[in-house]
Amino acid sequence: MKLKPKDLITEILEKFYAEFNIKFKYNKNGELDLSRYFNFRLKLIEAKPRKVHIAKESIEIIFLSEHKVDILNLLEKIKKGIDINPHQSKQSFNADYHDMLFNDWGIHHLHLNHNKKRPADYFNIRTGPLLFVKFDKENAYVIGLKKHSDKNLWSDKDIIRLIRNNWNYLLEPFEVGNGNWFPNFDDKEIGIVRNKGYTFSINVDDKSYLMIGDGYSSSGDNSTAMSLANEVLRWIGKNLELFEIDKNEFKKGLIKEMQL
Repeated sequence: MKLKPKDLITEILEKFYAEFNIKFKYNKNGELDLSRYFNFRLKLIEAKPRKVHIAKESIEIIFLSEHKVDILNLLEKIKKGIDINPHQSKQSFNADYHDMLFNDWGIHHLHLNHNKKRPADYFNIRTGPLLFVKFDKENAYVIGLKKHSDKNLWSDKDIIRLIRNNWNYLLEPFEVGNGNWFPNFDDKEIGIVRNKGYTFSINVDDKSYLMIGDGYSSSGDNSTAMSLANEVLRWIGKNLELFEIDKNEFKKGLIKEMQL
């Protein structure tokens, strides 16, 4: 069978996902494979030292929590730049799983356990409590502690309210109105509309916000991931002649385009 550019994409992705012990599901659509890959990459937290900020409303909750030691150890890892990706959910790292909390609001949720079920595992053991954190290049904004059993866990507008009360500058670029211009979805409705693949604003008190995270496409993939996938496809289209002449050089260029 004649080798195609998609075969090289598959080869590269298989090797990449194997590092995280994550199964790779094949798609006939090469664009979908790429968008799911970039969706995964966007969720990866770069291991680098960051300044940790804790929402003032959550300080007492964290220090009175029975998981205080685990939380403080996790925050110390963040400060030192130790890899904390093993604290993420294995399910959310599944290339075909859409983490709408991250896609919509750009927020990570971290499990608190520092132990693994098996030494060879990449991910730590899951916990009921979760730490909600928003990251940028230099900072980690600790929003609060939540439980899996909390009502409307992934669409609770109090998450955005806590960000606004503590670090409003993170939300200012996404303000689109005074809170009265758009439908006022409640927490439950936000979850429903997300699952239908709609892009929408949310109202929090007297402000409306749109695409606080990168947003998502109708397929559920992160919008930025879709854009990055399309850039790779454009590169492939421009380099088909190189693919026919020198597949090794083509593969090197493809790996670079995929940011590996």
